[in-house]
Amino acid sequence: MKKTHFESAEDILQFAIEREEDAHNFYKQWAGKVRNPAIGEMLIELSKQELGHKNRLENLKLKGSLTPSDSKITDMKIADYLVDISPSEDMDYQQALTIAMHREQASVNLYKTLAKVAPNDEIQDIFLTLVEEEVHHKGRLEEEYDQNILRDN
Repeated sequence: MKKTHFESAEDILQFAIEREEDAHNFYKQWAGKVRNPAIGEMLIELSKQELGHKNRLENLKLKGSLTPSDSKITDMKIADYLVDISPSEDMDYQQALTIAMHREQASVNLYKTLAKVAPNDEIQDIFLTLVEEEVHHKGRLEEEYDQNILRDN
């Protein structure tokens, strides 16, 4: 998982596919461990979303074309101000959202770093598109956190 050298755009997409698969497995595993059924359902939903991301990347890999979008994605940066939490069987909704936001932010950071060291524009564009995807995922979680945690307090 610590790969930093890529031979081709296909190699990058395979790396991203494996990251999405890891995220899918992480959420699915914890969905089966948590004691709160509502949190388990949320983790199953996140697991399904990651599987959808993986499938999208696999389709893009087959098409051979991936470019950044022109749309602006708002990053609320909520995850930047939350303490990192380890998953546990007794985690609550806030903790589960925090873990998910931190995982998405880690993916954003990874793809940004890889974009900076990309050997050519095509590979850089792929990483920048993956950054957009992860920021979008994190944004949905931050909206959920904002509406159900911050506004409730």
